[in-house]
Amino acid sequence: MQDQAIPRKTPQGQRELVDRQHKLHARSRSLLIAVNGEHSVADLKRQFAALGDVGGILAELTGLNLITLQAQSAAAAAAPAEAELPPLQLARAFINETAVAALGLRAFLFTLKLERCYTKAELTELLPEYQRVLAKAKGEEFAAGMTARAQRILARA
Repeated sequence: MQDQAIPRKTPQGQRELVDRQHKLHARSRSLLIAVNGEHSVADLKRQFAALGDVGGILAELTGLNLITLQAQSAAAAAAPAEAELPPLQLARAFINETAVAALGLRAFLFTLKLERCYTKAELTELLPEYQRVLAKAKGEEFAAGMTARAQRILARA
């Protein structure tokens, strides 16, 4: 897998976010949610290093036809394959999946708080706690990267 390739969700990958047909592990689902056609394999490996074998997870998602890998120039010209989940729903899913992947059972109390967030303002208000719990489990760099991704998703809402 080339580090400069850009992963993009396929139509099947978009459906997987809603249907959960493949029963993906939280780490795989977190990475699938994060794939948006803007970041290279190398970027994802660096940002999600705390999740483990990012290359292996990307290979799994590719094997399931949930993502495709494109050269950077082709990815820049490509149009989105299909409409994604609404940004608010995508942000909630991303925050939940990354918290569960990073914290395991220790994410329970945090996810209860997350389930009570229905608006952009409520999710935005929860981000400092999200960053704090991720930093405690996986380090400041990982937490800052995941929080920045969540903020970018919320900015589209």
